[in-house]
Amino acid sequence: MPQSSSINPSEMLEQPPLAGLKVIDVSRVLAGPYCANLLGLLGAEVTKVEGPGGDEGRVWPPHQGDMGSSFLALNLNKRGIALNLKKPEAIEVFKTLITDADVLVENFKTGEMERFGLDWPTLQAINPRLVYTSISAFGRTGPKAKDAGYEALVQAYSGAMAITGSAGGEPVRCGVSFLDMGTGVMSALGTMAALLRRGITGKGGKVEASLLGTSMGLMANAMSNYLQHGSQPERMGTAHPQLVPYQTYPTADGMVFIATGNQGLWERLCNALGLEQLITDPRFITNQVRVEHRTECVGAVSEALAKHPTDQLMTLLHDARVPCSQVNKYDSLMADGQVDALGVLVSGTDADYGEFRVPGLPFSISDYEPATPTTAPRVGEHTVELLQELGYSDIQIDQLYTCGAVA
Repeated sequence: MPQSSSINPSEMLEQPPLAGLKVIDVSRVLAGPYCANLLGLLGAEVTKVEGPGGDEGRVWPPHQGDMGSSFLALNLNKRGIALNLKKPEAIEVFKTLITDADVLVENFKTGEMERFGLDWPTLQAINPRLVYTSISAFGRTGPKAKDAGYEALVQAYSGAMAITGSAGGEPVRCGVSFLDMGTGVMSALGTMAALLRRGITGKGGKVEASLLGTSMGLMANAMSNYLQHGSQPERMGTAHPQLVPYQTYPTADGMVFIATGNQGLWERLCNALGLEQLITDPRFITNQVRVEHRTECVGAVSEALAKHPTDQLMTLLHDARVPCSQVNKYDSLMADGQVDALGVLVSGTDADYGEFRVPGLPFSISDYEPATPTTAPRVGEHTVELLQELGYSDIQIDQLYTCGAVA
């Protein structure tokens, strides 16, 4: 990244935040592609490197033509080159790509990049300014470093699954791939920190992120309770172990979530539901004693809520300034208008989908409006174009195709 002192501030505002940053994305499926996707949405030039068969994430349904909708969402603004890294000629192409790159993102199984001869020390010698971002399931060291790892498997291993699900029920996988996607965010954060340091030292560095590390970070509050007090949380469904009442409740025709996160909100809820007597009930007079009498408190509130249709209840609680929400599905969420107001969805065009909408940056930056995204590449869509940019002649490119090094 350029030194900030050499940039005209007014010119900088006219460019995306990461304009000029070159990223080589040799990752697959979710965590790595999402990391590179975020960098691309911020203006980085991202080259996606795949094997001739393509990223495994391409086969995940549903599809329109040969494009999967989830693959589309995770690979915007990337150009694609297909390299068979089992061929020495492809390794040389890869090393040429790295020569002037700023970032490499990889999530191969531990030991694979070393087997290819594309490990951190080797690539650092080629490009000392490179930030080498390595993503794994369990980390690159330790007894499980070489174990295969998948999202739900790490949810189980890390303890996240053990505390997810209904009280008395079986452990449940979280409905979203929060460890994969969260690791993508953590990887992007680590990458940006390494780039910031490089701006001072002139040297790149290696960033290591893992699904297990992400799980530990995202469970910081619950994990601290265990580390300091030996408190093992239990499955509680939608309830909160430290706040009561704070969970979903059935209404006369649906479900709502109510979040009484402090004493004032508890009292507002009681007043709105005609349960004023609960405010001074010794069993419910503070949050601490409500936690101790959770069953009785939740039972009293549930009985009152079940009498109301959802829409009527939402109006009643909003007027009382009690935080609440119906339990949305995606259709009712999109109909609400808040997502559109937030501006976190982006639109583009694709050969198979026509116009598409997918989540873009989950945050905004002043004086920066992301450009219309380009669709995800097909396997090897830009192989020739990228090889030409690297200085390969037409004869050399033909030779690479003939020997099976590129596709």
